[in-house]
Amino acid sequence: MGIHPNLQALDEALAQSQAQNVREFLSYFRKLHPQDRLPGRDAFDPIELPRLLPDIVLTRVVPSSEPGTPSRFLVKVAGERIVKSVDRPMIGRHLDEFVTEGDQSVRYPIADRQQVVETGCLVFRRGKPRLKFRLDFSSIEVCHFPLASDGRTVDHIISIIIYEALDREGFSGK
Repeated sequence: MGIHPNLQALDEALAQSQAQNVREFLSYFRKLHPQDRLPGRDAFDPIELPRLLPDIVLTRVVPSSEPGTPSRFLVKVAGERIVKSVDRPMIGRHLDEFVTEGDQSVRYPIADRQQVVETGCLVFRRGKPRLKFRLDFSSIEVCHFPLASDGRTVDHIISIIIYEALDREGFSGK
């Protein structure tokens, strides 16, 4: 097998990232990423990145039993800054449960993760937030990184989300 395409996506994200925590996250996964396949969930050791844990979300990919229907994403872990930024409980819920009538913005984290499942490559974004949050943010940097226990089929996605808050009194992002 050749070089896994996620390695190129990882290197591109590292070159674009401006947030120190995202660069640290990407550098960590760059070190443990096998050349020819994706790392598994068991490769990630949270003890190695304790400072980043408040900014991390781990979702389990729940494949659809119906052909043509997208996967669902079950939130297994959400760091304290992530939980603080949204106005709904997250842990133990599927991301599609957050979709509310008339609010299309909530679909972005689902579409980004679906892209990760379909391509086996991370999704990295920097810029204005596309979601509604409890507080106003001037910018956001996010990376959704694929994990695959068999090295090929994405079964978990670990994400780091860094918010630049407009209200520094109400939020502490890095």
